[in-house]
Amino acid sequence: MPSTSQRLAAAVAALAVLPGVAAAQQPTGQVTLSPLAQFAAAGGYSLLVGALLLAAAPAWTRNAVDDIFEDPGVVVAVGTLGYLAIIVGLVLLALTLIGLIVTIPGLLALFVVALVGTPLGAYAVGRWLTGVGDVDNRWAALAVGAVVVGAVSAVPVVGDLLNALVASPGIGLLLLRGKASLLD
Repeated sequence: MPSTSQRLAAAVAALAVLPGVAAAQQPTGQVTLSPLAQFAAAGGYSLLVGALLLAAAPAWTRNAVDDIFEDPGVVVAVGTLGYLAIIVGLVLLALTLIGLIVTIPGLLALFVVALVGTPLGAYAVGRWLTGVGDVDNRWAALAVGAVVVGAVSAVPVVGDLLNALVASPGIGLLLLRGKASLLD
């Protein structure tokens, strides 16, 4: 198991590489938001919804992130692969008229899962990073997570992929909890 200083060094190195990756990207000619606007929008959204989660349901949010830390590999895999599989399945189901009736509510439900799962994933990442620095404050963890989401969202080309990876723990946890409640 890596030491705290090794984990902190790895996190700092990963964040230090992002500006170089962004600078190496070629412009595509498409109209896009400036990196600062993308940073503010994504980070602000995660901060706002995360603050609502922490204020309205602090015990649920703490337990959710504890569940993420119990088996992070499974939660991230379910968040990434499960989300994509559900989208592909719903699109294929939409090819039939009857399936279209199921697809529209299914996509709306998946959209809600992503809306809540993204700030939850940001909070989990922030809690992990603040835990490396021995800071035990949920609001600081949320702020750090929101900055990470904003930073990765501002990176051209690979920003969407990085944002999906940051959001995947929260989405995976919600999908796993939804499956468990359906089976009960």
